[in-house]
Amino acid sequence: MNKKLIQVIGAGVTATTLSALAGDISVAPPAPVNNGNWCDTLQDVGTLYKKKKKKNPYIQEIKIFGRAHYQFSDTDGEYNGFDFDSNGGELRRLRFGTSVKFLNGFKALGRANFEKGGFRSDQLGYNSMDELYLEYGFDDAAGFEDITIGYGRYKVAFGGEEQTSSKKIKTVERSNISNFFAPNRSTGLLVEASHSDIDFTMGVLSTDADQTLGQWDEGIAYYGSAALEVPTGDLIVDFIYNDANPLLDEDTFGYEWATSLTNDSKIGSWDLFLNATYGETHAGNEVYGVVVMPSTELIEDKLEAVFRYQYAGSDNVNGLKINGRAVRNSYKAFTGGTNMNQGDENHTFYAGLNYFLCDHNAKVMVGVEYETLEGGAGVTSVDLEATTLWAAFRMYF
Repeated sequence: MNKKLIQVIGAGVTATTLSALAGDISVAPPAPVNNGNWCDTLQDVGTLYKKKKKKNPYIQEIKIFGRAHYQFSDTDGEYNGFDFDSNGGELRRLRFGTSVKFLNGFKALGRANFEKGGFRSDQLGYNSMDELYLEYGFDDAAGFEDITIGYGRYKVAFGGEEQTSSKKIKTVERSNISNFFAPNRSTGLLVEASHSDIDFTMGVLSTDADQTLGQWDEGIAYYGSAALEVPTGDLIVDFIYNDANPLLDEDTFGYEWATSLTNDSKIGSWDLFLNATYGETHAGNEVYGVVVMPSTELIEDKLEAVFRYQYAGSDNVNGLKINGRAVRNSYKAFTGGTNMNQGDENHTFYAGLNYFLCDHNAKVMVGVEYETLEGGAGVTSVDLEATTLWAAFRMYF
């Protein structure tokens, strides 16, 4: 089977193949209308089949799922004394997939990306596999509980903002420092387990950039994460080390090592998210940053206010670039393809409202973000300030 065929059927092959093993399996009837409650239908429609282990030892569950994220941005800025502006909409994410739980412990999942055009584009078409993996879970071993071992193409959740799915993030886009350290999808072995109320995730990952399943002829990255409850809230510690050679190997990570510390707590009616990240590039340049994000419900379960401040810095005068989803690409579009210089100090301020039509399954997001970037020297200098107005619709099932 060639790679092209794998890419086309990757999101659905597991369900098609495994359903044949079920024998007496029948397709679940359409989701109930829930007395006209469209929200309940949206939340339940993805479960096609579900049985207890004793009822069907071959297949326990079949689900389909998807998300559609559309957004509009209007950016107005000044770069090295030059005024620019740009606005427009784009299909940010369009993903569909399926998962199958079978043989009392196995789970196969495939999800593909179908937004193809990128910035300011609504073009549809197969883009890449988002995730594609096979896992096996069991109860306990060697003092650990809830153990899962999996292999395939994964989203590596590094840093507090990346630990939250794009289905549930509170800002239209994640912060610059989060995007700098967020790995691209990577192929490898992941192990999850719990011990003494600490949830651990460990992984060995290829840095090969293949859009389906990577090979092991490039670099290797090592990933670890621990999540636990502490008196100040929920604490997450992440670490990545990457041995890829930037001159010889493909590299889905883009830096040598990084660590992140996140604390998520509740203070009265406010949720307070705090994150600090530090790492080094392959050239030895330091990159670091902090995120402070308080949020509160103005109307319970309906309207949420969110604020975020982010600082990012580097010991290299050209070590940071600005958000590509708005400011950087807006300037490039306005000038007909000219790239911005990078800097060493970045501040961003975000304020927004999220209106929940059906919890996170369907919501409208609006926000305003002010950003600055300074640094460089001579012809590489950068003095930037820009304001972006955001509007977005998010849904998933």
